[in-house]
Amino acid sequence: MDQIEPPPSSEGSEAHRFTALERAQSVSRSLAEAARRARFSSRARGAYQKSPFESRRGAKVMRMMRTTLFVLIVAIPDVAALAYFGLLASDQYEAEAMFTVSSGAVPKMDGIGSVTGLPPMAIVQDTQIVTNYIGSRAMVERLDETVGLRDAYSSGNIDWWSRFKREKPIEKFTEFWEKMAKTSIAFPSGIVKLSVRAFSAEDAKRFSDAIVFECEKLVNGLNDRMRTDTVLASERDLQRAADKLKDARLELEKTRNAEGLVDVKQEGAALYQVLADLDSEWEKLRSDYQTQQRYLSEQAPQMRVMKSKMAALENEISKVRSQITELEEKSASSLSESDKPLSAKMRKFADLELEQKIAEKRYETAALAVTTAGMLAERKMLYLHEIVAPALPEDARYPKRLTSIGVTLLSSFLIWATVVGIVTFVRNHMA
Repeated sequence: MDQIEPPPSSEGSEAHRFTALERAQSVSRSLAEAARRARFSSRARGAYQKSPFESRRGAKVMRMMRTTLFVLIVAIPDVAALAYFGLLASDQYEAEAMFTVSSGAVPKMDGIGSVTGLPPMAIVQDTQIVTNYIGSRAMVERLDETVGLRDAYSSGNIDWWSRFKREKPIEKFTEFWEKMAKTSIAFPSGIVKLSVRAFSAEDAKRFSDAIVFECEKLVNGLNDRMRTDTVLASERDLQRAADKLKDARLELEKTRNAEGLVDVKQEGAALYQVLADLDSEWEKLRSDYQTQQRYLSEQAPQMRVMKSKMAALENEISKVRSQITELEEKSASSLSESDKPLSAKMRKFADLELEQKIAEKRYETAALAVTTAGMLAERKMLYLHEIVAPALPEDARYPKRLTSIGVTLLSSFLIWATVVGIVTFVRNHMA
């Protein structure tokens, strides 16, 4: 039989229990650390698997897309801009002219001008008429007829991008011309600055000279129209007054011919004057006859001659008196007793003469109105004053090669960055 060992002493039992406790604590710590590591590892793996980084399996595609967009948006446009502006773009020359449009009338400051110091609206409107005409289709057609505008801008020597396509309609050519011819008005002076671009210095100056010439023609045409509108009404009034005066004179002349008198007053005065002269001459002959009768016989030749003259004078006096009497009787048949002799005819002629005087006065007034209208028209006339004549340019101002290349580079890079940023933002929110 086995021998039963004696129980250990109390001191040995305590040492054994302490060692077993330490071992249990150590095992517990090891298990806790293993569990913690296991929990951390599975959480990290789950978080990684559920994160956008694990879902972005197209990162390589994104890099390829960014590269492709950079080539399409930045590289190709910049290379094209370098090639075009550096090698192909045609030089453009600019000619400038400066002029003003003013009126002969003294300008009156309106309400707005008195506050702001700007020129009156009439001057502004006249100036804008000219500037709008420069960019109009009428100007394009006129310049095409005179200086060959379309041929100059459609030349084969101009690069393909800049030149105008000859087959396009006139409306498109007018839009093209508005880009090549610029006008600006400086206030308050009202000076118009004209800038014309062309693909040769000679064409730029030639077009500028033609524009100024056509603007002067326009101003002269406006002057003719203003002169016609202002004077035409006055001239019509003058013509009507002249017709009235002509009718009055014809009526007076017709009446004079019908009455056999040139002037009633003069005719009556002439009859009385003739009668007075005849009476005076007869009295003188009678006195001479009575004097000679003392010395000569009535049968003497001298006495017979004097007597014959006296008889002739008496006959003339009778005729004159009968004519006066006849005139008085005709007038008395239609007039009252208080009327003077010949007053009927005198009144009739007085009415006609009054109408003639009124017609003459009206004619004088109309003639003065025509003169005044002409003076006003001269004051309202427009004038185009050329301050700076177009000069032959020596240096090409366009295109702005470095500026255009820099703008192309900056804008293309901004567009590329914007597109890439939008795509990345959308992808992050869709993941």
